[in-house]
Amino acid sequence: MSNYEPSEGQSSARNGLFRALNGEEFFVEILTRSNKPIAFSLLTMVYPQFQQTGTNASFKLTTSPAEPQYIQYNMPPGVDRFLVKLSSNPLNGDGGDLCSYLSVQSCRCPVGDLDADLRLDGRYQTVTTQGAIEVTRNDFNGSFYIVVLVKPHDRDCEDAQNMFALMRYRRRGSHSAVPNQQSRTKTVLITVVGSLAQEGYILATLLPIGLFMLFFVVSLVLLQTSCRGWNTIICGDAANIWLPTKEGTWAMARAFERSVTGRTIPSMWDPTNYKKSHILSMVRRLRPNSGAFNTADQKLTILPDGQARMETVAEQNESSTDDGPVSVNLTSIVDLVDTYAPTSSNDTLLRMSNFNKISSKKLTQTSSEYSCTLMVVFLFYSLPVFQLVLTHQALLLVTGNEDLCFYNFSCANRVGILSDFNHIISNIGYVLLGILFLVIVRRRAMYTAKLRLKVADIDDYGIPSQLGLFYGMGLALVMEGFMSACYHVCPSYNNFQFDTSFMYLIAGLLILKLYHGRHPDILPRSYVAYMLFAGFIFVALVGVVSKNRIYWIVFSVFHGLTTIAIGLQLFFVGYLELGTTAFLASWKIYRCSRCRCPDVPWSRVILASLITLINLGFVIAGPLLRPWDFATHLLFILQGNLIVYAGFYATMKIINKEEKISRATCLYFLLGTPAWLVGMYYFTHSLSNWEVSAAVSREGNKECFFFNFYDEHDVWHMLSAFGLFFTFMMLLTLDDDLATVSREKISVF
Repeated sequence: MSNYEPSEGQSSARNGLFRALNGEEFFVEILTRSNKPIAFSLLTMVYPQFQQTGTNASFKLTTSPAEPQYIQYNMPPGVDRFLVKLSSNPLNGDGGDLCSYLSVQSCRCPVGDLDADLRLDGRYQTVTTQGAIEVTRNDFNGSFYIVVLVKPHDRDCEDAQNMFALMRYRRRGSHSAVPNQQSRTKTVLITVVGSLAQEGYILATLLPIGLFMLFFVVSLVLLQTSCRGWNTIICGDAANIWLPTKEGTWAMARAFERSVTGRTIPSMWDPTNYKKSHILSMVRRLRPNSGAFNTADQKLTILPDGQARMETVAEQNESSTDDGPVSVNLTSIVDLVDTYAPTSSNDTLLRMSNFNKISSKKLTQTSSEYSCTLMVVFLFYSLPVFQLVLTHQALLLVTGNEDLCFYNFSCANRVGILSDFNHIISNIGYVLLGILFLVIVRRRAMYTAKLRLKVADIDDYGIPSQLGLFYGMGLALVMEGFMSACYHVCPSYNNFQFDTSFMYLIAGLLILKLYHGRHPDILPRSYVAYMLFAGFIFVALVGVVSKNRIYWIVFSVFHGLTTIAIGLQLFFVGYLELGTTAFLASWKIYRCSRCRCPDVPWSRVILASLITLINLGFVIAGPLLRPWDFATHLLFILQGNLIVYAGFYATMKIINKEEKISRATCLYFLLGTPAWLVGMYYFTHSLSNWEVSAAVSREGNKECFFFNFYDEHDVWHMLSAFGLFFTFMMLLTLDDDLATVSREKISVF
């Protein structure tokens, strides 16, 4: 040990004991294993900026692998939460993008300023250009150390934290050359700002809950159903349900029952609106040219309950009374039937009555399986999910390693054990609006059950409701809220599929319901549909894990072949069977008909062309551009097909003079479209990315901008919840104008 008398402005030392100018004493001990004396010099200086305080304190530090820097921060009174932010400029030549550690530790010796030591206390994270760590007063008793250490290499900030990172590291070799330490000097700016107070947390948390609850209550009020009525609906007592009447409906509600052009849409809950169609349907089945009866001596008798039967004139005279049934001469009705019959032979559109061959009871049973099966899937899927994400969250809190979870650390507000509470509570909209939609579907189901008691042949009218699919959509929305919240407990490469699984389900169910509306017999069993969705999830999982362009190409080839098959199905459905056996039989008919194609309507050509073009666009753009991760690519494929088919469906309803779009449907469209557009704008803000390393992911972190508590992704959660709800409602009411129309007059497209 070497002792010396310091010059002016320096501390003094004697026998290892140093005394600073302010009188503070400390010891310095030098150890060596050398057998020979080693000459050295020791210089001690006062560091005036070592202790910092204030709610907006900022200071610069210059550090390197051999010279870690740390300071002590003392929390000012009155503030309990602080955000420690690190930022550096990679363009100023000060090593701003070098891989380094940002650590927050307790004020105790020794300070963990080495790579291995800083992992033993507090919290730490790898950073390049920016990082942030939230600190509370209870964590460090009012003061803590801020440590910055530059890594001797950038490997820890370059490799994504997944199963292939270790493989790439081994291929490069674990004994790579050590870079020049003198060139790895980095200047950073440390800023400590006060975070949101407890009152702000409470207000910000109650904001989305209050917003969605207010919307929930207002929606129930607008449905004009009393508490007793809701009790009857929930209990399923169809016999005691009162159907809505024109007199009991608000004028505003009646206004939305009209079409966009002002044409009246018959109320689907008024049994009297079904009699005319029933008479026409019965007479059409017993037309005079079929030999079933003679209009000269037979009449159509309308019973008081709206039913009808055929009677001869003699039979009718014997059974007629003053209060008895009403009889109508068939001679005048036959002309009316011709008026309402399908148009001329040039009309090539299929009709619902020609296409719908499966009984309504069987279709109802098939569709009801979707909600029951989905509940079972969710229960078995969610339990291990809850366990896994809570384990990851606990591991982060115990080890202090904030590289485990890919938060937006600049806007991650901790509540209890949840490090990113704002991204969890913002999913409440999915749950509440999903429950609201389920309540609305339940109300419609019970009204339909009541209507079925009054109109025996209700299944001969309108688009088959098959409300089981709507129940599945509502449940999927609720489950998406839970799964998205679970994902945001600790978002990472290991659990990304939790957030996307039910997105696939929702998009798939929307497509299935929209197509099933005009093709009621094409409805796969629930386990078949969910197996297909599981296949989507598996394909997405392999694509994310492999990160290989070859896999993109193989998938795109398969996608292109599938697109061609679906295009043929859309083109020939109802005109030509595409099964193996049926196709051979159809080919013989086609060959014997002098190679003339079936008289397929132009609308089928447009639909098949649009679906084929948009999917071929995804096929080409996917492997060439790879604009997003593979899971998002699959989701956009489903959404793109949904938008195209929904647009085609709405266009066909507008073109078809027999159909009308209600004002309510247009209102849901006008409310849902801005929610989707603004929501997608915020969705494109990449605030974190688990496909890259944790340090690189933090380069996209942004501060909270909404109530100083929510970021862009939180706003996406809220807006997309409204967008999905209004989309569901638009689909639920899209074909209400056809509810009282005979299926013999409903076109299939």
